[in-house]
This record gives sequence, C-alpha cells and structure tokens, in this order.
Amino acid sequence: MAKFKQEQIIPGVTKSRSNAVKVYCGAAIAENDIIVATGMQGDFLSCVPADNTDLTKCRGPFFVADFAGASGEYLPLALPMKTVTGVDTDAAAQVGDAVYLSTGGDVTLGAVPAATATTNDFSANVRVGRITKKDATSGAYVLEPGVANGAPIVGKVTCSGTSSSVTGFTSELDGAPVVVSMDANIATTGAVIASGTLTIHHASSTDDATYVIFA
Repeated sequence: MAKFKQEQIIPGVTKSRSNAVKVYCGAAIAENDIIVATGMQGDFLSCVPADNTDLTKCRGPFFVADFAGASGEYLPLALPMKTVTGVDTDAAAQVGDAVYLSTGGDVTLGAVPAATATTNDFSANVRVGRITKKDATSGAYVLEPGVANGAPIVGKVTCSGTSSSVTGFTSELDGAPVVVSMDANIATTGAVIASGTLTIHHASSTDDATYVIFA
C-alpha cells in the first residue's frame, strides 16, 4: 500500500467539489452561475447558463457552477448544490426566502419574478435556492437548482380584457395540461396552448393570473 507524507496532501478547494460533474461548456460560464444541460458533446453534458425566459434553458437538468469556465472547455465544475457567502442579500425579507433563476445564469434574491404583460413572452418562476443569511455585505444563500428538475413551468401574466396570452413557448407544448389561478376572485373559462402561445380566457380583469404548465 502506498504511503504519503503529510506535506504531500493538498486540501480540497471546496468541501463539495468531490460531487462535481465534468461537463462541456457550451458557452462561457461564470462562477456560481446556474447552468443547464442543453445537449451532449460526446459523452459529456453540454451546459450553458440557465435563463428563465428561454424554454430550452429553464427546465433543467440544472447545476451550479463551482468556478468559471470558457466556452469549449471540458471541466468538472457542475455541482448539485453550493453555498454562496459574502454577498449582499439585504433585498430578501428574511432567512428562508426563495432564490429564483434570472437570465444569463444569474439569480434574483428574495423577490418573486414579476408578471409579464399580456401578449409578451413568458418569464418562468424557477426556484433554485434559499437565503441563509440576510446582510448587506456578509449575506449568504444556498443554491440547489436540482429541486427544479422535473417541476412544471410556472409563470404570471397581467390580464387585459377577457383574454390574455403568453408567447415564447414551442409547439411541443401544444395541448399540454394547464392550471390557472387568478390573483383576484375572477372567473376563468379555460386555458390552452396552441402554436406556442398560451391563451387564458377569463372575466374582464387587469389582475395577475398564475399559470402552471405540466410538460
């Protein structure tokens, strides 16, 4: 059995790096980015920064980048979870608030993504972590984007008139089951996805509607 001297043993960079998955960087990736697999490069997952306004990039499988990687590199940077410290989390109301996916791999701390206007592209509410310390300079949060893998697509739209629509979906979702809840006591008469557009029929309202698409 081989023996090692203590000075030959180098401590790990992070406690969780042993759980990292080696992936192909399909685009430039920054440290702590939420990343998503969008294809394969040989036997490796091809990952890019996730985006809550792009259907291909907001449904998983998700990881968090342990460190930065340049486009075209093969790197063991994809972690299932990571704690981010020394950041401003004062926007959150309290510990336990959700961390949501934004665009370009970024996250939004402690604020539910705003509803989109009717006839505009969707913006999905993808929870990827939780606030663990609220502070303007030494805040912290845990990213665990895998909890969103396989979750339905959730979003909000501000209604107008008696019919509101959300675009940006693809035809593969045509006919998918949809559940709609109005923020006010407004009756809905149906919701359907056709040709990549979600249409919600409702009583006259300017309130927000939350939709959940199971696909």
